[in-house]
Amino acid sequence: MKKKILVVDDDRVMLKFVTKLLTRDGHEVLTAEDGFAALNLLATFSPDIIFFDLIMPKIDGKKLIRIVRSMPQLKDCYLVIVSAVVAEIDFDFQETGADSYIAKGPFSSMANHIREAIEASETPRSQEGPKPIHGLDTIYARQLTKELLSRNRHLETILESMAEGILEVYTNKVVYANGVAESLLALPPEKILAAYPPDIFNRSVGPQLNDILKSESEEPVEIGEKTPVALNGRQITLKILPVKGETSTVIIMITDVTERKRLEMQLQHGQKMEAIGTIAAGVAHNFRNTLTEILVNSQLIQMNYEDQSGLHEVANRINTSVRRGSSLVDGLLQFSRKQIKEEFKIINLAEIISQTFQIIRKSFDQKIEIHTEYPDQLPIMGDTTSLSQALINLCTNARDAMPSGGQLVIKAVPEGQRILLTLADNGEGMVKETIEKCFDPFYTTKPIGKGTGLGLSTTYGIIKSHEGLISVKSQSKKGTTFKIYFPLAMGEEEVNPEDKPSLARGDGQLVLVVDDEPEILNAMKELLVYLGYKPEFASSGTEGLDKYKKCNPDAVLMDINMPEMDGTACIEEILNYDPNARISIISGYERDGINGLGKKAKESIIDYLSKPIGLGDLSALLAKMLPDEKK
Repeated sequence: MKKKILVVDDDRVMLKFVTKLLTRDGHEVLTAEDGFAALNLLATFSPDIIFFDLIMPKIDGKKLIRIVRSMPQLKDCYLVIVSAVVAEIDFDFQETGADSYIAKGPFSSMANHIREAIEASETPRSQEGPKPIHGLDTIYARQLTKELLSRNRHLETILESMAEGILEVYTNKVVYANGVAESLLALPPEKILAAYPPDIFNRSVGPQLNDILKSESEEPVEIGEKTPVALNGRQITLKILPVKGETSTVIIMITDVTERKRLEMQLQHGQKMEAIGTIAAGVAHNFRNTLTEILVNSQLIQMNYEDQSGLHEVANRINTSVRRGSSLVDGLLQFSRKQIKEEFKIINLAEIISQTFQIIRKSFDQKIEIHTEYPDQLPIMGDTTSLSQALINLCTNARDAMPSGGQLVIKAVPEGQRILLTLADNGEGMVKETIEKCFDPFYTTKPIGKGTGLGLSTTYGIIKSHEGLISVKSQSKKGTTFKIYFPLAMGEEEVNPEDKPSLARGDGQLVLVVDDEPEILNAMKELLVYLGYKPEFASSGTEGLDKYKKCNPDAVLMDINMPEMDGTACIEEILNYDPNARISIISGYERDGINGLGKKAKESIIDYLSKPIGLGDLSALLAKMLPDEKK
């Protein structure tokens, strides 16, 4: 039976020999000098048998077989490898998927094997057992060919191990693609090889690549250098590299920059947070001083006008507002990671989750289903108050994202040396732009009056201050998931007894207040007198040192940031003069400010209070500094 046959070989002598042989036997024969040309013929020609050479330029025999096997119209085509390299390389021919294998040798021997292959194509193909290589006994290995083939395999190994995707393009058709390119394009090799490059990329890349290929530029060109382009959910850049001396060939290098861009964004975000935090810390100092002036004067009104209930009511409202302002400052400083109010201790995160659940269960709309899942013990180093605030902030965010109801799931599990806390809702979710800014202070998508934009930024700072990591994944209309990792603490939870001392009064002890704010000094005078102390004042560190040497006070209340000599220098000088001096710091700066003191001075400081302070705070501090020696 006469057959339609395609012969693919880059050796023209071989093509001429096989064509003459098969035409004489009455078969219809077409030839191609490489795999690329063969694919062009197969667009209009459906052969019964194809004879392939294995090693060819552009698209080799192995790749060509894979492509042919993927073509529905050629599913019954009989494939025969005719190659001279079977004796030179250690190659598993069975993996190629061909139906028969012939070793190139003497023409007379090959003619017999080719005719035998045509006869074999008439019988059903067997999938069992290895297929023999015909003609091995008539050839011998050639050392030079073996070395060249070995080098070719080395180069292919290098290309396959590269992190970049590599496409070789010949006359605007892909003739080679490494594994990374196949993975990034999410296409099998048979869909890539012989394709026009712009056709295998999406719309964001294809038109640009088309323009570059048509321009036939002799210089390298890059796509996505400044702004990476999207490809199957990844961010990539492309370099189009012309091959010198081969005008018909270019190399396209595809680089996946997704992880690099993510790390760059994390670094930029961290730097931005650090800069904003530094500004916040500076603003907080002045704001706290102002709040102290308001609070102290408000309490003076209450002290001096005890019989006027109307004034007391107004003063109470003022005091409440001051406390709210103080919480706002604390939130800013937590966000900036510049403040830790107390030394951390071992606490049970499970108890914080439980307490938070009790709060939100009663306060959230009943249309929101709340589920929790966590073990009884989750020990971490931290501060209960700030972590409760962080958890409430995240839950409130979830509630606001589900105005029509939904589900909020809170889970916590130990993972090695860490604890993973997850909060997931199925609410409105966030778009990419919102995700990138959600931890920024004062950024909010809520209407005016509905949110300050400090909830998530404060949470971010609290988590960071606990050496934790927080990440967010969200999709519009598909909900949001926050994942938080805390270091696992070893040991038992510390119990902190609640101790609320009553207002304590002095017995005429001399108290030196060193602060550069006149309003604070004036207000502190009346408070100290009311509490039974004799006040003395200085408006700078230099003046404070002089006053200490002259009047030898029983206690010193020191601000930090002052002109001439600041508080830290003044404390050092006073302790050099009198190692037994009783000194506490009252400052608008965060507690970490005492890091500027030496070790000896730190040990000698009795306490540190952040402004604003009120009558009760001042009373408790002085009672601690000046215990009643008569009792």
